[in-house]
Amino acid sequence: MVYVADMGNKRIQVFDNDGNVKSQIANIGSPRTICISPGAHQYLFASNSNPTEDPFLGGEIYKLELDGTVVGKFGKAGKQMKEFGMVNEIDCRDANTLYVAEMMNWRVQKISLK
Repeated sequence: MVYVADMGNKRIQVFDNDGNVKSQIANIGSPRTICISPGAHQYLFASNSNPTEDPFLGGEIYKLELDGTVVGKFGKAGKQMKEFGMVNEIDCRDANTLYVAEMMNWRVQKISLK
C-alpha cells in the first residue's frame, strides 16, 4: 500500500501498488507529512500542519493504526518543547522515538513516546 499526505484536502489517501484508490483517512487535521514505523506492528504518524495564516492553530501529531484508527495524539502549535511549528518531516524508525523537523521553528525535536 502507498500512503499519501494530502494536506490541501485534509486527508491521507491510500493506494495499492497499481495506483488504485483503496481508502482515505480523514478527521486528523491537515497532514503535511506522514511516516510509517517498521516492525511487526506498524504505526502511521501524521502531522496536523499549522495553517500559514494562523501558525498557532493545530500542530499536533497523530499516531494511528494503518487502517486510520487514532491511537493517540500529542503536541500543539507553539515554540516550546513538544510544541510544533509547521512539521514538514517525521522520522519514525522506531515507533517510540520520533525525530520531528519543523519549518517555522527551524529545528528538529527528538520525541520519546512511552
